[in-house]
Amino acid sequence: MSESKRLGAIGRPATDTEWTAISNRRGLARPFLFVVTSTGIICTPGCPARTPGRDRVRVIDGLEQGLTAGARACLRCRPDRMFDAPSAHAAGSLPPADPVRAAIQRLTAALAAGDDTPSERELASEFQIPERRLRELFRRSLGVTPRAWLSARRAETLRSRLAGGQGVTDALYDAGYGSSSAAYEAANGALGMAPGRYRTGAAGESIRWTVAPIPEGVALVAATARGLCSVRLGHETEALASDLRAEFPHAAVTRDDAALSDVASIVSDLASGRPRPEADALPLDVHATAFRRRVWEALRRIPFGETRSYGEIAAAVGARGAARAVGTACAENPIPVVVPCHRVIGSDGSLHGYAYGLARKRQLLGAEASGAARGGVPSDKAARAEAVAIGAER
Repeated sequence: MSESKRLGAIGRPATDTEWTAISNRRGLARPFLFVVTSTGIICTPGCPARTPGRDRVRVIDGLEQGLTAGARACLRCRPDRMFDAPSAHAAGSLPPADPVRAAIQRLTAALAAGDDTPSERELASEFQIPERRLRELFRRSLGVTPRAWLSARRAETLRSRLAGGQGVTDALYDAGYGSSSAAYEAANGALGMAPGRYRTGAAGESIRWTVAPIPEGVALVAATARGLCSVRLGHETEALASDLRAEFPHAAVTRDDAALSDVASIVSDLASGRPRPEADALPLDVHATAFRRRVWEALRRIPFGETRSYGEIAAAVGARGAARAVGTACAENPIPVVVPCHRVIGSDGSLHGYAYGLARKRQLLGAEASGAARGGVPSDKAARAEAVAIGAER
């Protein structure tokens, strides 16, 4: 017998009065509990979770009856705290030793079960800590707030399901989005293009590209109608164009030198050590997790001709100790030069990894150091950047 059928055999259907209390999320003078047969969760009438269908509600005599049948106490309305019964989360228990891990487990379980996810306030109350403290712990461990982590997790789930061939509508709801409009609004920012087009290799998407001359090679610059989506550094134009087509195999990828001439000029100047303030205003069309997006935004705030350590960037995005994660975000940067990940160095001043090699990183830093000196950047900062550029890797 399936779990749904087994749970459907316990208790009784809700009366009209009880159903009104459940659907309006309010209690009665005489409290009661019910089991949602499709999820196996025991709730109270005032539970803030999504209201189930009436045919999936069974009113039970007490918590023990539901637990014996294999159901579990809801982690949002906490019937185990309102009604005395054996529970690992009974009232008076201590806060979890690791609230971040506990919150992630809680959010992951809610997503997997298809339940409404708790808010930051609800999580903090559940773990008996201030809401602000929970956010601080998340930023320290992961560089993002619980809300941002949840948003990134949903986007990653959506991206995975779309890439696996699942239909757009099913993927949106399986990823935990409450409505298609909210899903598309969030997913467009996370995926960089409409979900259906991402799933089909950017089918129907129009991507234009051109080539910008840079010292010791060329840069392929590509954009959609919404903004810059790719910058690739190399030596052979056709090889770079082939890589672009491989990433978006079903998009209409065409060369358009005239339309992208201004963007190409900006990239060329930046790589040659000529500052272009308008680069900060270029619209971008890239997808990323919440943490990586925060890192890339921090990189764009590094002044031309200056450098920062991985640790300094981690601190700037509220994730002290996450220098390694910052390095990963730099490595995944799809638009180098415009998002200047080459300006991030080791805490000892040495050069570390760069997607296009340390020689390219040194060239970019050297060009910027020279350009900064010409442009009147304070001599100590220009000297530091130049020393980094010519220094040996350690």
